[in-house]
Amino acid sequence: MKKLFIYLGVIGGILLFFSCYNNKKDVTKPTADALASISFRDDIVPIMISGACGCHNNGKYSNAVQFSYKDTIWYGAIQSRSTVLNNMALGKDHPGEGGIYFTSSQAELVKLWVKQGAKDNYVPPPVTGPVTYTTNIVPLYKTDCKGSACHGGLGPNLDYAKMVAIKDDLSKIMSSGGASGHKGGALSLSGTTTANFLAWIAQGMPQ
Repeated sequence: MKKLFIYLGVIGGILLFFSCYNNKKDVTKPTADALASISFRDDIVPIMISGACGCHNNGKYSNAVQFSYKDTIWYGAIQSRSTVLNNMALGKDHPGEGGIYFTSSQAELVKLWVKQGAKDNYVPPPVTGPVTYTTNIVPLYKTDCKGSACHGGLGPNLDYAKMVAIKDDLSKIMSSGGASGHKGGALSLSGTTTANFLAWIAQGMPQ
C-alpha cells in the first residue's frame, strides 16, 4: 500500500508539472506575440502625440517638427525620426530644448519598434487620380524630409528640378521603403509616402 501511494504521488507530480508548464506557455504567448510585433500606429504614435511631446503638436512651438495638428497626424514626420527616438530611448538627451525623457515602458516600446525595423504597419489603399509635385509631393517633403539634420539642414535642399534629376534614386528609395538608395543612409518611410512618390514617378512626375 505504501508503494502504491508513492507511485500515485509520483504520477500526480508529473501530471501537475506538465499541466503547469502548458498553462505557463498559454498565459505568456499573447504577451510574447504582442512584443514581437510592435504597432507603429497603435503603440508609438500615441506616445508622440501625447502631452509630453506637446511642442511637436498643434503648432505650440514653431521651431519644433510638428507631428500633428488637431485631427491630422503626420505619421511620416514621426517615423522618419526613428533614430532620434531610439537614441532618446537609450538615455540620450532630447535634441531640442528641455529635459524630455520617455518613461521606462515607452522607452522599451520605442527600442523594440526600432529593432523590428521602425516600420509603419498601416497599408494604404492604392493611389488613384493625378499626383502632382505641388499638391502631393511638397507636403510630404516638408514633413518627412526637412529638418535640421535632413534636407534643408545638413542635407541639400530639394526642389522640383532636383527631384526630377534624381528620379532613379527616388525610385529605389521608395520601392525599398527607404531601406536602400538614400545617400544619407537608410530611412523609415510610411506606406503613404512611398505610395504617393511611386505614383507620381509613374505618372511622369507632373509639376
